[in-house]
Parts: sequence; C-alpha cells; structure tokens
Amino acid sequence: MFLLLFGCKNEVDMIKCKGIPDVNQAFSYMYFKTENEGYLFGTYTEYEELSEKELENPNNIPKSTDEANIYKTTDGGKNWEKINSILNYKYFDIATVFNNAVYILRSDEREDFKFNIEHFDVETEEVKNLLNTKPVVSAIWNNENKIFFTNNRGSIKLYSLDKNQGLDSIGIENYALQGLSINNKSYAIFSSSETSYFGSVDKENKEIKLPIIPSCITKQDDNNILIAGETKTDDNEISLVSYNVNTKQSKTIKKFKGYSIVDYLQSNDKAIIGFIGNIKGFFVEYDLIYSLDKGNTWKIRTLDESNYVRPSCLIDNILYIYSGGARMQKIIIK
Repeated sequence: MFLLLFGCKNEVDMIKCKGIPDVNQAFSYMYFKTENEGYLFGTYTEYEELSEKELENPNNIPKSTDEANIYKTTDGGKNWEKINSILNYKYFDIATVFNNAVYILRSDEREDFKFNIEHFDVETEEVKNLLNTKPVVSAIWNNENKIFFTNNRGSIKLYSLDKNQGLDSIGIENYALQGLSINNKSYAIFSSSETSYFGSVDKENKEIKLPIIPSCITKQDDNNILIAGETKTDDNEISLVSYNVNTKQSKTIKKFKGYSIVDYLQSNDKAIIGFIGNIKGFFVEYDLIYSLDKGNTWKIRTLDESNYVRPSCLIDNILYIYSGGARMQKIIIK
C-alpha cells in the first residue's frame, strides 16, 4: 500500500532573485499567499570593517549591526521588494499563519533576551507588535483565534486575538519545540533533558508513546497528525507515524532506510512534504519526500540544491525553497 518511488521527475526552476542582497542577508521564514505573491522574513547583518593590523589579532571580533527585513514578490520569486525594515532587530524561524496574518518571533538586539511576537497583516502589509516576552520563545502556533507560545520556563501561554489579551497559562514539565492544533486540541513535540517526545497540551503534559524520537509534525488530515523522526531501534532510519486524535492510536505508515535526519514537514489539502537527509562533512544533504494522497503513498526526489532547504513554503502543489545567495527553487509537485 505504501509505495516509494525514487528520482521522480517534477518541474523544477532555480530562480535568481532580483532585489535581494546575495550576501549578508539571511532569511528565517517564508510565506506564500498565492503561487505568485510571497513574503520573506529575514535579517541583514552588516559587519564593521577592520584594518589589516586589527585582523592579525584573532581576538578582534568585528562589531555587527542587524536589520530585520520583510521582502515581497508578486511574480513567484523572480523580483523582490523590501517592504519593511527595522534596525537592531532580528527575525527567527518561529512563526505561525492565521487568518491571512503572520505571527513571527523577533528579537531586540539592543537588550539581551528581549523578544516580541510580531503581527504582519498580509492584506495591509502593516507590521505591529502583538506582545513582548522576556524569556526565549521556542514555539508559536495557533488554534483558531488563539495564539500559543512557549519557552523553557515551564509554561505554554495563550493569547486571545478576539480579546487582544493574554489568557491563562498551561503548566508543562518541559518546553515545546513545535506545536499544532487539530479538532480544537493541541499537541507538541517536547524536549526534556534527555530526549524529545510527542505529547498532548493539556492541564497535564502527557507523553504519547511512539516508536520514534520525534523531530517534526504536521497535519495529515482532519483527524490525524503526521509525526516524523528517527526510528528508536535504528539510527539509520526515518519513520513517519500517523496519530489519530480521536482513537488515540498511532501506526507507522512509512520508513526511509539510510537516512538519519528529517525536518520541515508541511501540508495542505494538495500535498504533504518533508526533507530527509544525512550529515556530509559540514552540511546536511537533503532529499525531498512528498505525498499527494494524504500519506498513503510517498515519493522521493533529489534536489538541485540539497544543502539549503530552509526557509521553504508549500502553496497548493508548489514548493518554494530559499537556497541562499538570492536563489530560490520552485518545484511543482506531481
């Protein structure tokens, strides 16, 4: 039932992006509203120039200035325009999208450990600060009109978008790495001092036993969560596990032998995608995995640029991957 095909032919374009600096500009998050209209959130870092004499001293570290930027494209990534910029701030890859707005973590580089969750309205392109938080935020997700955010201080906090105010916190033993909500219930991958595990977000944080060490999760369908991670009995195998939130039962639906890393699961009504890979030297070389039938069958393909797969965004059956150096892969999945 669970078929795996290797080397499938998909339409791939490597786009040279105009309007984006090809050096010193890193991006942490990508969101495409349509196939053509998309946004990149990232940080431009400018370094102080040192003289040759200063460079001879290895203890001389050049000072740097960060600039948090938002870029927009309306032609599928070919041309980009900077639409928002603020000095001394930095974007992170911790964000969620709800009701045509992006909620993303941004740090204030002028003060240690000061962060804010920013609200970016896609329709108006207005940026505003939703709330400030002092501890480091490790995950953000949404459940309809509520924003969940958490850090390593032992609680998950809720913010009501309807009431524009914070709600009661949920106490947890460990901190969440990634969360999602399905059928008005929330689940997350948690990290303890020893390992990572999948669990429910409730008054009590309960681990749900799985045959894997979970790395990432996404919605499989209206009743199931797809969880990917390293098989507990084989450190050279990645497994995909489907967890039904109604029956509270899980089953392994696919195994990928010869891989040790899995990242960045994403899904929508058209496709489910993810990246599996292995460490090669100083980098991780990834392949793309994807399903067009809600996880029943899976295909795998190599990437034109296998080292840089973040940030990425799945819109319908099109996958955009920012691959560094003002380059972007556009893959039509079929």
